Amino acid sequence: MACIEIHRNRTFVHLVSLGYDVSGSTFRSEIRETRSPTSRLIASIDIDLVEDGSTGELRLSLDNSITGSIGDNVGFMDILREEGGEPYSVLETPLVVCFTDFPTQPTPDS
Repeated sequence: MACIEIHRNRTFVHLVSLGYDVSGSTFRSEIRETRSPTSRLIASIDIDLVEDGSTGELRLSLDNSITGSIGDNVGFMDILREEGGEPYSVLETPLVVCFTDFPTQPTPDS
């Protein structure tokens, strides 16, 4: 199963291209324990439009202060577009996210 990797104690940044103009739109993204939108929330991801949104690109980011405290190994991420006060998923199904510890780098002493 392929997944989006998020390393604990590292800032996560991921660009997403929706392929259509999203100017003026509001988005939010959440990682939850299961695919259900009512399951336990693991983390909320910040979303910014790239430039003015006309290219359809979004910048998703999650700060290292948040990734460091995530104890789960797997979660499910959805991207929601707010319209008329209601959230609508822009994905067919939530994406699988894997949380991993960042590999340590060898030191000259090892």
